Amino acid sequence: MTRKGDVFTEVRRPTHLLALAALIGVCLLFFFLGKWQWDRTQDILDAERAASEEAVEISEVVGGELEPENFGRSVTATGRFVSENQVRVTNRLEDGQPNAQVGEWVVSEFVVDSGIRIAVLRGWVPSASEYSTPSESIVIEGVLQPNEVFYEGAVSGQSSVVVIDSNELSDIWNSPLTDGFVVLATQMPQGVSNPIPVPPTIATSDVAFPLQNFFYAIQWWIFALFAIALYFRWIAVSVREHSRVQESE
Repeated sequence: MTRKGDVFTEVRRPTHLLALAALIGVCLLFFFLGKWQWDRTQDILDAERAASEEAVEISEVVGGELEPENFGRSVTATGRFVSENQVRVTNRLEDGQPNAQVGEWVVSEFVVDSGIRIAVLRGWVPSASEYSTPSESIVIEGVLQPNEVFYEGAVSGQSSVVVIDSNELSDIWNSPLTDGFVVLATQMPQGVSNPIPVPPTIATSDVAFPLQNFFYAIQWWIFALFAIALYFRWIAVSVREHSRVQESE
């Protein structure tokens, strides 16, 4: 059986003291390498999240079917509203809360200078109130949303709909709309009278976790633990060898 006194004696040997100093240096190196990779992981996440939240030109992310990774993406577009192509979405609450006033959403067709046509949810208005669309060229910024799929089969008219569905609106307006719609956040220049902005229902999705850098961080810390275990294993073997030599003398 190994005695504590033998261990302490063995550890104080010059060779083992040098090994202990080297172990401390190696562990510190591995710790900071792991911390560097961990910080790098967080930096990548922050950079990718910032990039996903930054508004991009709408033509970069739409054109046909709206891909799930672009749900909640902030976009900008320059173009004009088509004044005659406007519908109301009935029975919508002002701020989405149960006791809020019931009104309507105003949805208009927007033609981007690049040729893309997309539905834009301009905001909430009290029922039966009149809000015209700007006639001049404007710059809009908003959030991409997928078509609403609830109330399937609900009957809509030419001036009012139950849900925002680009396929249905294409038929109503006789216009080839791109998939999904934009929830308007701002427009320049500002109109004289604008609907109350509506918060998007789908927020920007989180970015993929950079597993490679994360595993690099864990790897360096595992190396440090392995070095510590190897050192104590070496000490234990040295103590047993030293004890065996003493017993044979």
